[in-house]
Amino acid sequence: MSLRTEAGECGGVVVEFESDDIREVRPKKPRSIPGSALIYLKGPKFLIYVSGALSMWGDRMWHFAISVFLIELYGRNLLLTAVFGLVVAGSVLLLGALIGDWVDRNPRNKVAHASLFIQNISVTVCSIVLMLVFSYKQWIEQIWDGWLTVVCYTVVIILADVANLASTALTIAIQRDWIVVITGYNRGHLAGMNATMRRIDQVTNILAPLAVGQVMTLASNVVGCGFILGWNLVSLIVEFIFLSRVYRIVPELSVKPQVDEGEDQDFLESQGDRTSSQGNFELRAASELAEENCNHSLNLKEITNLPLCFQRFKWLLMTCKDGWKAYYRQPVFLAGMGLAFLYTTVLGFDCITTGYAYTQASAARCSAC
Repeated sequence: MSLRTEAGECGGVVVEFESDDIREVRPKKPRSIPGSALIYLKGPKFLIYVSGALSMWGDRMWHFAISVFLIELYGRNLLLTAVFGLVVAGSVLLLGALIGDWVDRNPRNKVAHASLFIQNISVTVCSIVLMLVFSYKQWIEQIWDGWLTVVCYTVVIILADVANLASTALTIAIQRDWIVVITGYNRGHLAGMNATMRRIDQVTNILAPLAVGQVMTLASNVVGCGFILGWNLVSLIVEFIFLSRVYRIVPELSVKPQVDEGEDQDFLESQGDRTSSQGNFELRAASELAEENCNHSLNLKEITNLPLCFQRFKWLLMTCKDGWKAYYRQPVFLAGMGLAFLYTTVLGFDCITTGYAYTQASAARCSAC
């Protein structure tokens, strides 16, 4: 209850005391659950998840559809699909180091936006070419004694390969760089975001081919191309907006540390020290490092003495060579090579497997009819 003393006794001052019962009766302000949810929806993690889901969904749809499209274009033959698989794997093998070097040397927002734009525009243009080929295939085969068809096949494979390389660059930039910075280099938070991205990837790997397959089955290949085209255009706009917002929300993304070759070399040497015996290894490593630095400076001098086009070409070759040398010196090199060779002995669910399954299903359907 409230106790009030007389104003005269207390010098004209009224003093009130409130019991605990009255405090409990007063209504408490409820916690704003929608407000906290809205904060999370506007946060960088959710935006990265949505952007990654859109990108992965488009990639999975395209990888599945391009295998079926190439089968349909070449008379239900696996030749074009096999050539496409060889080109994609070979380009990643040869240009992977250059892509990683490009990602490291350029600002994060420019890398993400350029990769996103190149990937989606390449798929869009490739879808347009496929729609034209499917719609006017008989007329195209009569031009240049059928060589225009070969040109169309070549353009489709090149554009699809460019889209795959851009997707690789975007994956490296977002999942190997942006997420690390967003989590503040916290291992627990990083593991949580990586696990969530992996779940999104697995779900889209199941649902995306199912969705585009239903569109192609119920409608036609032309409609399937149009569906992928529209998805990529919408995805391009949404992903661009979301990634730009994440870049503004997280100011640390605008600061990119420069790669120090000396630090990388020291790290590799320290990793080698753990797995090798002591003794004269440090002296040998130091002499090799000095010799390598000397050779690197000589190579730079040689490059500057060449014409501009040859300078660029030789710099690209040196970047690829340095990338392979860095990979060779990693402690997990042998394990990585063993895992790579494992794919030569097992059946992977890639474009060739998808195309083969499609041809067998088509043959069985024709036999049943």
